[in-house]
Amino acid sequence: MKDSSREKIREIFEGPGPFLLATHVQPDADGLSCVLAVHLFFKARGVESYPLIEDDPPEFLDFLHGFGDLLRPEALPRRPQECVALVFDLSEAQRLGGLAELVLAARERVILDHHAVSGQALSGLLLQDPRAPATAFLVYQILRDLGGLLPEVAENLYVGLYSDTGGFRFENTREEAFLAAADLVRAGARPAWVGERLLENYPPARFELLSRVLERREVFAGGRAVVSWLTLKDFEEVGARPGEAEDFATFLRSMRGVKVSALVKELKPGEIGVSLRSRGEVDVARIAASQGGGGHVRAAGFRQREKTLPEVLDLVRGLLSSVLEVRA
Repeated sequence: MKDSSREKIREIFEGPGPFLLATHVQPDADGLSCVLAVHLFFKARGVESYPLIEDDPPEFLDFLHGFGDLLRPEALPRRPQECVALVFDLSEAQRLGGLAELVLAARERVILDHHAVSGQALSGLLLQDPRAPATAFLVYQILRDLGGLLPEVAENLYVGLYSDTGGFRFENTREEAFLAAADLVRAGARPAWVGERLLENYPPARFELLSRVLERREVFAGGRAVVSWLTLKDFEEVGARPGEAEDFATFLRSMRGVKVSALVKELKPGEIGVSLRSRGEVDVARIAASQGGGGHVRAAGFRQREKTLPEVLDLVRGLLSSVLEVRA
């Protein structure tokens, strides 16, 4: 990104606001940590900001600082036309879900993302770096330059960085990730505290869901692919939100010999989400993009509407089988 554009983003962050903050549907640790870190940065400066969320976030992320400040879109006390929209961890309007209308109505937009654009990009000032280890890393760079790494801000950003690098073990983990992590720790982030709450803080309902996912797992393509599924009834019976199944596709990928995994889950009536994970040469971002979704080479997803769960499962089996046949 040109220095002039980066400077413009810093100027906007130092501006008077008010700010509307948003991330993608089914928010994860990276997107949510960015929203709340920036919200706390503005809050400390006495600047109005509204961290919006449409879907319930995973319960185990309730330790993020500022979590209690999250607002539903209908609770926004300002007209969106009065606000500057800051969008994190996505760059396509379709991934905003119901927040898209508010974001598109804002008087100005800034988009920070570390995914490759796979659809129609949002208009606005874009800071995009697919090589960045997390969107939290991009936010870290902005707030560091503004002297905004307060302890709670730093800790939230450490959560996003740790989560999106898989605890600093994914392919996107390069030297810059460790340098940023060290800087965030110096600013007040507590690695052991974050690790415990990210990895040892799951509600019992999550284990009930995982049990069902494992019971239903279907291995095919000579052991190189695995798929499983969850229904709305499953979430209702165990008292969980769809967000509690976050990262189950990654767990399925951990089976020896598996090159690509998928979790298919009902998110709401008439809407089904598909999470894809891979290793080796399989590019799941390309698979997701073919269905209107997006993401990273090793982690991506898409949604289907007006299809039944069995139909989506058949679609996913076909997509995974096809890409593995090409790689055979």
